[in-house]
Amino acid sequence: MAKSSMATESWSEFNVIEKRSLSIAAGVRLREFCVVDLPNVFASVYGWIPAFVTEGGTVVMLLGKELVRIECRREGKPVCSGRCKIESEKGWEGEVVVFDLPEDIVLNILCRLPVKSLIRFTCFSKRWRSIIISDSQFARTTFQLASQNRTLRQRLLLCTNPDHEDNGPPRFQCLGNLRVPRFGGNSMVQSLSLTPEVETARVMLASCNGLVVLGQRLRSFFTNLSLWNPSTGFHRKIPSPVFSMKEGTNSSSVAYGFGHVMATDEYKLVFFELLDLAVHIFSTRDMSWKVIRAPHSSFPGYGMSIFTPRSSFPEYNGVPLLVSNGACHWVRNWVPEPAIYAFDLAEEEFSKLSLPLALMPELPNGLYARQIYTQVLREGCLCVWTWNCYGYAEFWEMKEYGVPESWVKLFHFSVRDLPDIFVSTIGWTPVLVTEGGTVVFDLYDKKFYGDRELVRVKCHREDKPVCSGRCKIEGAIEGLAEYAVMVYDETLLSV
Repeated sequence: MAKSSMATESWSEFNVIEKRSLSIAAGVRLREFCVVDLPNVFASVYGWIPAFVTEGGTVVMLLGKELVRIECRREGKPVCSGRCKIESEKGWEGEVVVFDLPEDIVLNILCRLPVKSLIRFTCFSKRWRSIIISDSQFARTTFQLASQNRTLRQRLLLCTNPDHEDNGPPRFQCLGNLRVPRFGGNSMVQSLSLTPEVETARVMLASCNGLVVLGQRLRSFFTNLSLWNPSTGFHRKIPSPVFSMKEGTNSSSVAYGFGHVMATDEYKLVFFELLDLAVHIFSTRDMSWKVIRAPHSSFPGYGMSIFTPRSSFPEYNGVPLLVSNGACHWVRNWVPEPAIYAFDLAEEEFSKLSLPLALMPELPNGLYARQIYTQVLREGCLCVWTWNCYGYAEFWEMKEYGVPESWVKLFHFSVRDLPDIFVSTIGWTPVLVTEGGTVVFDLYDKKFYGDRELVRVKCHREDKPVCSGRCKIEGAIEGLAEYAVMVYDETLLSV
């Protein structure tokens, strides 16, 4: 009798200790269960670990050499919905563990992993390679989860292009994780292997959601356009635009942007032909171009500053426009009232946004002591930055798109605060900006085609900026006529 009583007390204590509540960070209780409700599963187990949990109450438990899937309910008792033995095989490399998991669980795990890891896993099996590289739904899910969780990884894509095709194909490189404390050194720069199709591209135009627009400037028009995903190697040719620039003009008379239309899940590449006021729009939905006309007052190029410290894109390859919130943006400076103009990719209409009041003209007759440019923060919000002839710059963010009152000054910056970095430069441009004040600058020295350098600077609201890393770009030397750098996202997306 005593033995029975003691057994009952031990079981009651075990019941209390082994009771678990599955919760999320916000403190909302999802489900709870008690191991005594599943004696056939937990009776002979010394310990267990939840390997996978969903908000719907599905839990995959690791119990020794067995995986068990349990459906936990808010009211009733939990139910075991599957068990899986873990087989061990002895091979020349040691013990190999084979997990025979249901595919839906495998996909739920994989879609939460970084793209770099997923690319490595394509060697695991043909099935995994097919899912990771070719499954468009899987690619969209990984991108959506990374965007929602703010774990989307951004890298810098570099292109050094010989001045003549006989000198070889362009060289593409990517810069490693920009969030690491150490910035710089050869270990951060990785050369990308190119397919023959990519090697024919001479110009890197724009990027959106991991897709990069490549092309070739041939005499008076753009040709050989394609979309390329550097992470997966995806490459697809697209038709060339139908316009041809007039003889005697350069391609700085053309502006362009590339972005995603969420409502229709399509990408649009837009060329603004400044001389004829024509907008050439390409859509991946029907893989064709169309042309619309635009009003003179809204068109980019009139009142735009092209020759500025932002020199990452040679002006003879056109003027890139920043895309945020589904629209191309540019600033017209040389007018009585500077403003941001936008072209909505979904509606294909022009609009106007107000600049911060603090950036309004300082001199009479519309003369302006500083220039203003658009920028997109790493977090995706629209940003403008302004600089004057003394090398003083400010960065502003529009917290709520389209609301003038939501402009907030993020930080300021002066080249005089970092003389060791900027003293020998004749140009610089911010290629990556974050809300926290981290800026990656592209610098070039007094030899216009001299060595290029990327510098990471931590800017503060009050204190002076601090340089947190420098990275020399080998190959951007005299004899290489074109060099460009842009930010791209690591994704699995294709079109």
